[in-house]
Amino acid sequence: MTSGDAFFRGSQIYDPVALLRRGDGILYVARVGMKASRQFMILMPTGEPAWPHEPLSSLSDIAWALRAHEWHGVIPEPVGPNERQARTLARLLGERA
Repeated sequence: MTSGDAFFRGSQIYDPVALLRRGDGILYVARVGMKASRQFMILMPTGEPAWPHEPLSSLSDIAWALRAHEWHGVIPEPVGPNERQARTLARLLGERA
């Protein structure tokens, strides 16, 4: 269990989509807001934004942000019941690598 697991379990605002691991670093991609929300954030396991330019409006924007911070070589692991968004993010990162 990572420290992010406890954070997301108690959250009604963040819905985790994918987990990225690189060395000792962990980032989460989460949908922000209500269930129908199209806003996403990249979060640290503590629930804090990884970078100040968020929230972002699409998985494509998330892929660009990950690329800009050199996380594009990491394969996103699905988190939560819907694996489709993690697969979409992996495809977007792979297309522009």
